[in-house]
Parts: sequence; structure tokens; C-alpha cells
Amino acid sequence: MFPLVARSRLLPMSLPFRYFGAAVVFQVAAWAMLFAYSSDFVSFEGSLGPAFAALHLVTLGVLAMTAIGATLQLLPVATRQPVRSLGAAKLAWWLLVPGVALFAAGAAAFAPQTMGIGAMLVGLALAIYAVLLAVNLLGARGMKVVVAHGWGALACLAALAATGLALVARYEHGVALDHGAFRAAHLVLATYGFMGLLAVGLSSFLLPMLAVAPAPPAQIAYAVLALAIAGIVAAVLGLPVPAALLGLAAAAMHTASLERSLRARLRPALGPGFLLVRVSWACLVASIGVALLMALDLAPARAALIFGLLLVPGWLLTFLLGVLQRIVPFLASVHYSSAARGTPLISALTPAPLLAGHQVLHLAALGALLAAALTGEAWLARAGAAAGLAGALAFASFFAFVIVKVRHHGIQPPHQPAPA
Repeated sequence: MFPLVARSRLLPMSLPFRYFGAAVVFQVAAWAMLFAYSSDFVSFEGSLGPAFAALHLVTLGVLAMTAIGATLQLLPVATRQPVRSLGAAKLAWWLLVPGVALFAAGAAAFAPQTMGIGAMLVGLALAIYAVLLAVNLLGARGMKVVVAHGWGALACLAALAATGLALVARYEHGVALDHGAFRAAHLVLATYGFMGLLAVGLSSFLLPMLAVAPAPPAQIAYAVLALAIAGIVAAVLGLPVPAALLGLAAAAMHTASLERSLRARLRPALGPGFLLVRVSWACLVASIGVALLMALDLAPARAALIFGLLLVPGWLLTFLLGVLQRIVPFLASVHYSSAARGTPLISALTPAPLLAGHQVLHLAALGALLAAALTGEAWLARAGAAAGLAGALAFASFFAFVIVKVRHHGIQPPHQPAPA
């Protein structure tokens, strides 16, 4: 599955896996924060506090952290361009990890100055990553669909950083701005923009690769990108109804094209990770549907909370966890392989019972939190946070299992390279 020329562009295993490991830790911290302050969940409206901190532990600590690690590893394979500076990639991690921790701690403690320090570190890390990403995309020689999505995500990242720093300046220095408009733009640029476009673009080659299936037609992928960007621009400009309609069209076309691609797969079984991916697609469509109802003044009570729940943990986090279940063992097996040892079976790096338990716990957490958002019952939020925390610990155990297997050579490789 991974040709030798692609293997030559693999980073040292410690580089992407340090990003993945930090994301694993921050996911545990996010669920623990929500569990400790679950009563804040049902009344959360975007203001500072523990719920705000938990949200950003997910968006910055888990989603952005994983997006950086994954793209640093996978984009060079797609673009046929190596990462230009390993030192810069490492520096971004050293800035991002304490930045996320300080930002979340400041938000939880209602300390804008601490948030400001964290935001500066996060901004520097994202700036370094943006330069690495831009240089890689400029020299790209393959997979034009992925490259186009990368440019779209990069543009959203720049606008996201600007709106985020403006919001921090408002909290810390009382800068006058339209808080609601900036907050809405920041949310859209972060989720549907930066992380969403990266997820959609990488899906077009990563999911078919894992399933041994043909990629969706390029014309459809470009149409999805055009609709998505138009929807993002409309949302940022304060046109929620056109934005939602464009977003629904993009989401429907994206999921339908990938489902059609996966039906033509050569791999007979897709594994539990693909169930999470499909749940995430349903949450994506549902989040845009709720946004449309909100724009038309037809939404139920606590619609903003339901929207955020479907968008962040429902779509982005669930998608990420489903994909990480596959690419962490896959990348570990590729790094571990050698001419003398062969390539270890991915199944030897995949503890199926642990991942099955994680899947049940994560989906239970989403269901309980959705019920809490619909009913306003704090005990449901606490139950959901408990399930989410248990699921995050199970996922952390899976990640540790892979690391221990690789480091202690506890794998019995097959005589022939395993089909990835």
C-alpha cells in the first residue's frame, strides 16, 4: 500500500506521534474538565469558564494538534514534497502544547492574561505550521485535489488566527468589536474551514487508501470544495441561510461520493473505525441542518448548544478518532518494517476489544450529551462526560499499546510484508 518512494518521505516516527500523543492527553483532559464541571454544560453559551476551556482543549489540543501531526506526515506523501524543516515542525509542537495548556487554564480560571500568553504561543505554533504547509503546497507535484483543499484550509487558518487574537484582545484589553460576529466567524473558520477542509481533502485519498478503493472523481471533489468555500464565505459575511444551504450541498455531495467509492473497495471488512467515520458524517449534515433551522428561527431551545455538540465532538472529534484507529497502527507498522524483519501485521498493533470498548463509550457519550442539550438535565451531561472520559482513557490505552509494541519489539512479523 505504501510504495518505497512514499516511505522515503516519512518523517521520523517520533515527530507525528508526539502530536498524536499530545492530542490523546488533551482529549482526556477535556473530558475530565467537562466531568468536573458538567453542570456548566447545559447552560453554556460561549462565555469563559470550564466549558469554554474544555471546548478549546478539544479544538486546539485534540483537533488542531492531530491535524498538524497528520498533515506533516501525510501531505508529503500526497504532494511528493518532503517537510522542509524538521526543526521547525518540532518547535511548533513545543510552542503549541504549553500554549494550549495555558489558554485552557486561563479560560477555566477566568484569567484573560493567562489566556493571552497561551494564545500567543498557539499563534506562533500555527504560524510556523502555516509556513511549512505553504512551502509544501507550493512545491506539490501530485494529488491536486488534496493540494486545493490544503490551500483552502491554509486561508481559513490565517483568518482564524486573526479572529482568535481579536477575541482574546477583547477579553484581555476590552477592545471594542462586534463580539457575536467575530465569535461566529471564528467558529466557522476553525471548524468548517481549517479543520473541516483538511478533513475533507485528506478523506479523498486517505479513506480510499485504507479501504483499497478508488478515489472519488476529481470533478466531484472540486465541486465539494467550491461549495464549501462559498458556504464558509457566506457564513463569515453574516449570510446564514445561503451558507447553510451551500454547506448542506457540499456535505451531501462529499459523503455520497465517498460512500460510492467505499462500495467499490477490495478490502472485505472496513473495521470499527469506519463506523465512527460514518457517524461523524451524519453529525456533519445534522449540524448544518440545525444551523439552517437557527437561521430561519425554527430551532428548539438550546439550539446553539446542540449545534456545537454535533459540530465539534459529533463530526470533527468522532471523525478524527475513527481515522486515528487506522492510521496510528498503519504508520507504526510502516516505521517498524525493515528488510530483515519484514512488515508487521497491522492487526498485531490493533487491540480490537479495547477499540470496540472505546467506540461504545464514545458513542454513548455523544448520545448522553445530546440528550442533556435537548432536555437541560445536568445529570445527563455528567453521565455523558463520564462515558467520554472512560472512552478517552481507553483510546489512550490503545495509543500506549501501539507505542509499547513498537518500542519493545513485541511484534512477530510475518515472513512476507503484510497488506496494509
